[in-house]
Amino acid sequence: MPAPRLLVAAFLAVLAVPVVGAQALRVDASAPRVLYAVTDSVKTDDGRRARVTRTVTYDPVAGTYTDLTVDADGATLHRSVRSTSVTAPTEAELEDARRLVARHPEVAALIAEAGGEVHVEGGFPLVREAGHPCGPGGRCVTVDVFETTPDAAPRRIRYAVVDLRALRVLDADADADADSNLASPAARQQSRRQ
Repeated sequence: MPAPRLLVAAFLAVLAVPVVGAQALRVDASAPRVLYAVTDSVKTDDGRRARVTRTVTYDPVAGTYTDLTVDADGATLHRSVRSTSVTAPTEAELEDARRLVARHPEVAALIAEAGGEVHVEGGFPLVREAGHPCGPGGRCVTVDVFETTPDAAPRRIRYAVVDLRALRVLDADADADADSNLASPAARQQSRRQ
């Protein structure tokens, strides 16, 4: 096998579905988690430079996202709490979402039957209307399970919705058109106004 093909094959092997048996999840459904944290230098109103740290956390018990900005001394410059966010999943959340989908009984059976290399990818945030588990207070992502073979285009095996608040697969056979951010009636109306 030529070197470039060998490298591509090795790269794809790393992306392939990991062994998911009894591996524990990395995320705790009862503990707040940091989704985003960055320290930066900003220009103040008087023209000086100051160091600030912005941290976004998610509390799955309360179903709230807290956006906090503090100065170098820890004094709060800005704080907001909201019930929805499209903040991307952390690496731990994404790993757990993939693991939950891959070991779901329906999906695991399809993965076992696949003839090609199976990939579990995605992690796009999903926000839905009130009353839906992915509505206010929720934290959901979509995950694609697909198979690749050398002589064919990738084939979708499943499209799933994962609830990162409760750490469970909401739908192991979701409809990509119906179970998306634009599936929410409010989102459809907003997108039409723009």
